[in-house]
Amino acid sequence: RILPQKTQIKLMAEVTESVENGAQEKAVTTELSELERSIIRQVEYYFGDTNLARDKFLQEQVAKDTAGWVTLPVLLTFKRLAAFTTDPEVVCKALKKSTEMVVEVSEDNTKLRRHPDNPLPEQNEETRKEIQGRTVYAKGFPVEGTTIEDLLEYFQPFEKVINIQMRRRPEKKDGNTVHVFKGSCFITFATQEQAKDFVDKEKVEYKETNLLRLFKADYLEKSKKEHADEKKKKKQQHDDDTSFTLPKGTLLHITGIGAESTVESLKEAFAKLEADVAFVEYKRGEKEATVRLKVADTAKVVFEKFDDGKVTLDGVEATARIIEGTEEEEFLAKTIKALAERRNFKKNKGGRGNKGGRYQNNRKRQAQAGDLDEPPAKK
Repeated sequence: RILPQKTQIKLMAEVTESVENGAQEKAVTTELSELERSIIRQVEYYFGDTNLARDKFLQEQVAKDTAGWVTLPVLLTFKRLAAFTTDPEVVCKALKKSTEMVVEVSEDNTKLRRHPDNPLPEQNEETRKEIQGRTVYAKGFPVEGTTIEDLLEYFQPFEKVINIQMRRRPEKKDGNTVHVFKGSCFITFATQEQAKDFVDKEKVEYKETNLLRLFKADYLEKSKKEHADEKKKKKQQHDDDTSFTLPKGTLLHITGIGAESTVESLKEAFAKLEADVAFVEYKRGEKEATVRLKVADTAKVVFEKFDDGKVTLDGVEATARIIEGTEEEEFLAKTIKALAERRNFKKNKGGRGNKGGRYQNNRKRQAQAGDLDEPPAKK
């Protein structure tokens, strides 16, 4: 039957008030405290696509129950969740307010599981590429003092970060291996568009440092190229190092040298014997020296000019012997290594090496250094 107009208006007002009250009630129930936001964020991270796919312990707990439930006491052993609360009721109350459908709470508030209406994607190459397509590499975070909690709080305003992986490298400390933060992260967004928006921003600062941002795929490609270039450079350097050869039969060891002898005076003495000297390893005041000749097998020729192994150097009679065998091989190997290092140093330093740097006017030092193919003098 048709109600009187006044009755209709009254009923409409009651319905309107009821709807408004319901909306207000919903708003109250969905309003989140900072603690609840932290709990939701942490638990949904545990059960999220990225973490659950690689967290072996959590996978084992899920597999223990045919329906995939994990008990609250187990989850509250996780340090980051326990840092917020150890009360199962507080955890359940917070998660029931989430609208993400990542985690489901059991009716008795004792267990959690990945929401059955939002199952974990199948882990295959297609899924890996899809996740990588919405993952960003960001660098510029302080290597010391940065925690995952700091990063979660920082990225909370961005839409919508679902996973943050702090990149670490192993390092020895007090005899133990520790994994130290590298100052960079892989950040996974809910969609590729959100990831692109983050990368395309003109400026993103963390504590007054502008973050370097690249899609993960671009970063991996760049890193792969850099590693290949570095490997090629090292191979070239190794080839350069091993390309050095020095003739054998060129080494003479001298003992009993007088205090007045110098590298130059020793060179002059051997020059009088028609010896083509490449290098004299000697420090003034020492009693021993090693003379390296330029031409193979000339050590014996020069030695034969001595008087039963005796040679007068700067007025002092010294004794000479030919360096052969293992001793010769070790000395030549050491010299080749020193020559390679010196050549690479000059190559890396450019002009400074060619100009002589701060020693360009030190003639005495130049004289002791000798020819260009000589290694640095002993110190």
